[in-house]
Amino acid sequence: MKKEQIQQIMEVLSDAAKEDKEETAEAISKMLEKPNASVVFVMQMLNKRPDVSISTLIKSASLYKSKDIMDEKTAELIAISSAVANRCEFCTNVHMDKAFSLGATEEEIFNTILISSAVCETSSWTYAFRKLKKFERRGKQK
Repeated sequence: MKKEQIQQIMEVLSDAAKEDKEETAEAISKMLEKPNASVVFVMQMLNKRPDVSISTLIKSASLYKSKDIMDEKTAELIAISSAVANRCEFCTNVHMDKAFSLGATEEEIFNTILISSAVCETSSWTYAFRKLKKFERRGKQK
């Protein structure tokens, strides 16, 4: 795609976001496939700024649908891992549903949760142990 084509697309999207906010917001909402209640809520809020919701949809489509880079199931397993790490119940539900619909097994999702939790655990230890070391050094300086 040429630079001029990309600029035209960006201008059209930008104009739509500015001029036809209501219509653009409605069109964005209709684009979601089987939206989950939390996804609908987030998009409704983002639709107050269609320029932001459009870029969010483009980014999401690029990340989750780039099959030449990574298959969708793997992308959803990564999303589950992030949702677990962030303790987001809504995100975890959305991405688990999608992963199952793409053929992920219970065992794959379970292992994803274990890996995510292990990284979170190690991260917590690293943070806390470094803080503890600072206190130990302070004690030796007195």
